Amino acid sequence: MKVAVTKGTLRVPPTYFALTHAEQMGSLHEFEVFCLVADIRASTSLPIHDYVPLRQLGFRRRELAMPGFIPRMVGGIRKFGPDVIHQHFGTWASAATYSARRLGVPLVTTLHGADVFAFGREPLTAMAKWHHHNIRAVNEQSSRLLAVSNFLANEAVGAGLDAQKLEVHYQGIDTDYFTPADAVESTTPEKEPILLFVGGLSERKGIRDLVQASLAVQPDSPHQLVIAGEGELRDEIRESVGSSPHVRLVGSQDRSAIRALMRDAYALVVPSRTNNGWREAAGLVALEAAACGTPVIANDCGGLGEMMIDGVTGMLVPEGSRPALTETIREVLGLSPADYRAMSAAARSFAVGERSLSKSCAELASHYDDVV
Repeated sequence: MKVAVTKGTLRVPPTYFALTHAEQMGSLHEFEVFCLVADIRASTSLPIHDYVPLRQLGFRRRELAMPGFIPRMVGGIRKFGPDVIHQHFGTWASAATYSARRLGVPLVTTLHGADVFAFGREPLTAMAKWHHHNIRAVNEQSSRLLAVSNFLANEAVGAGLDAQKLEVHYQGIDTDYFTPADAVESTTPEKEPILLFVGGLSERKGIRDLVQASLAVQPDSPHQLVIAGEGELRDEIRESVGSSPHVRLVGSQDRSAIRALMRDAYALVVPSRTNNGWREAAGLVALEAAACGTPVIANDCGGLGEMMIDGVTGMLVPEGSRPALTETIREVLGLSPADYRAMSAAARSFAVGERSLSKSCAELASHYDDVV
């Protein structure tokens, strides 16, 4: 089976998720990736085609020219001759929907969150109207719509997408890559526990809440807070931690560095919160940490709760409650060694048994077979 994986834009890192299933399933089917603008800074076995020229202009400036090169992308898909087209995101999907209709092949579309939230809002700008047009076409043309969580599936139905076409497909993470540290590498009892944050430094990711909670807990529960990521709040966060020696901002990191940080961390904290209608659709970072045997402290925001078992693989916190986040961090830092080891083992077991890439690929293969 030939599968065309399509997406408007593709940056790797951070959007490894758009490639991982195709890479894993390469021995079963022939995959090629089609997008309008790509910036690939990681190795991949997949052929990747992008159609907006003049790479010297940079990613953002090339994005401005995307509408004019949709026909070229359609031509590339037609030349490949796929049996199935798999579109990621309902936005910037016109090349996929048009190709599926003209070639008479099934379209599978994975909804990731931003697309559904956009469709649920009144389109007040030209771009918003364009997104609505694309998502309506996806809803009509797709043989199957895949939502990355139950939460997102419910949101999609509420926004008006076809419930008869919707299935939940958890994305899954590579549990052979994200693994616990060897015993010799693991944190020793003498080392202060590390709380880790991985993500954008933005209001929606709740970084302000985490920093304030860490500052409040530090006097009676000494720890380190490592913040990996960039964003518009970086300067504000750097100023707010001042001279606090227990907080380190390490900027954006590649996949291997993130894995090393997760292996070294005592817990990952994911304090995401609702922001202008946005919520966390899934939260793969929580699964990556769990696969490394690192418990997760997460706000109960959107689909995050589906990425863990509350009280077993980590702790869920009422969204938006900074006092609750503070007390939960204190509680997790105060776990006995035996209780912590049990939570760590359960986190790894959940990731491998319920949210692994291998399981997700088997489910995706079934979806392809169903629609062909």
